[in-house]
Amino acid sequence: MLNSIDDGVGLIMEKLGSLGLDQNTILIFTSDNGGETNVTSNAPLRGGKSQLYEGGIRVPLIVSWPGEMPEGETTSQLTMNVDFYPTLLDAAVIAPDRKQSLDGVSVLGTWRDPRIAPRRDALHWHYPLEKPHFLGGRSGGAIRAGDWKLIECFDNNSLELFHLANDPGEKTNLAAKHPAKREELFTKLLQWRKAIGATKDTPKR
Repeated sequence: MLNSIDDGVGLIMEKLGSLGLDQNTILIFTSDNGGETNVTSNAPLRGGKSQLYEGGIRVPLIVSWPGEMPEGETTSQLTMNVDFYPTLLDAAVIAPDRKQSLDGVSVLGTWRDPRIAPRRDALHWHYPLEKPHFLGGRSGGAIRAGDWKLIECFDNNSLELFHLANDPGEKTNLAAKHPAKREELFTKLLQWRKAIGATKDTPKR
């Protein structure tokens, strides 16, 4: 599969070059989730596709924009797929529709200078499931602020707290040891869900 993806990306880049568009095109390569744990490993990260652990939500992101972005740079700044829309609008110098509510933020500044952090306080995830996912995912939500991450499991109302800089594999639940940080992040997660009108209920089919 990886060979096929590599070939496909190569064909796209070749076509852009033949059309003379390669120097005026933003090329983005990423994924929507981590690998499936039944066929691969995301080690040292915990979990995989369908789960809110880092193995399920932390994915590669490669962006190319000749003449506008530095080449060969890497960054550990945090971003999400919902940031693409406002970022691409920003890159094209198009003002977003004021009637629209943007889920993400523009990270154009980070693209141009990897040292610049996106302007946001936290990252949020909302994953309500009618029943556990066959790959192990449970209905829940999560929030990350800095190196701290909180996961809420909807089925039993449990909370898991991790410090990702010290524990990238999310092996030690610190919820009981750091109650103030747990409640701080949980409150922010609840406020975010209320602000966007999200509920724990799954859509009716």
